[in-house]
Amino acid sequence: MQRFRYRHTSGMIACLLVCLLFTQGCLQTSRINTDPPGAQITINGAPFGETPIYYNTRSGIPKTYFLEIERPGCRKVETKLESAYRADISLALLIPGIVPYFFSARLEDDYKYTLLPAASKSKC
Repeated sequence: MQRFRYRHTSGMIACLLVCLLFTQGCLQTSRINTDPPGAQITINGAPFGETPIYYNTRSGIPKTYFLEIERPGCRKVETKLESAYRADISLALLIPGIVPYFFSARLEDDYKYTLLPAASKSKC
């Protein structure tokens, strides 16, 4: 009877670990840079810091991030970053099975935005 409990418990633990592996994804870092540097970044409505900045996220299911870039004297930039499935990394995961591909959505590694003056004669 105890042998059965041990097998049942170890099987449940193994299943739980596999589920956690697929739902967590891998940590990924994207760099956000502006020209000129020193712009304030807001991601999904929360202030995040000043450029150049590194944003850490987890790869996994595709997500959308809303980005606002502001610098005195420059036009405000509102854009969105979308994570997408990337075949370059995902192909290695496809060999053992198709399931890992659906947890491989990532942001790009680098984003650069050129800020334009707010008025025609002013500088950023």
